[in-house]
Amino acid sequence: MSASETATTTQMPVEHHETLQRILKAVESKRRGAAEVVIAIVLSLATLTSTWCGYQSRAWGSIAGSHAGKADTSERQAAENTIVALQVRTQDGLILLEYWRALRTGDEKTAEIALSHMPERLRVAVKAALADGILKDPSVPGPMHRAEYVIEEERKAADERAAAKSLHSTAHEAGGHSDAYVLLTLMFASILFFGGISGTFSTKGIRMALASVAMLLFAIAVSVLFTLPVA
Repeated sequence: MSASETATTTQMPVEHHETLQRILKAVESKRRGAAEVVIAIVLSLATLTSTWCGYQSRAWGSIAGSHAGKADTSERQAAENTIVALQVRTQDGLILLEYWRALRTGDEKTAEIALSHMPERLRVAVKAALADGILKDPSVPGPMHRAEYVIEEERKAADERAAAKSLHSTAHEAGGHSDAYVLLTLMFASILFFGGISGTFSTKGIRMALASVAMLLFAIAVSVLFTLPVA
């Protein structure tokens, strides 16, 4: 075998090796490019959804604050009506005591005057109690404890307390939605962090691990996002 043939034989494996290395690098570059495209899409979607979650958190926070303010107003109005109702009940009680005293003493003229000065709500209740025999039967409910006796301010106070309770419940629920959107915003920030630093490592295993964490968090956050109401 000549010297030139010997040199060609020894050079062939080296050339094949270099060719193989170029092919592997090209394949690796292509794979890395596809992974980078996927993670770029995930990061873009995470940025958009993070902005959306921030907007929803502020919107639900505004709703919670508005309902809480309305609930406080209803509670104040209920307290005011309760005070007025107590004053009305006290005045009606004084008139009713004078009426019972006149009946017991046989002072019909005073009883008629007291009855004529009674407000309609009390007069109706007194007549119903007399019809049921309250003067002879102590077990008959008194006029101010009957269904016929209704003070409008007491009814309004009850309605306003119920409204305040409902508003507080709505405010609490809206606040919970706002907190959930804040949590999702933090999750999307974590996705941006893991996805962003994944491209800075040259080791394939580390890149894939960080990218996998980012995509897993993205899938969890999106699944939770679809369960939340929109303000």
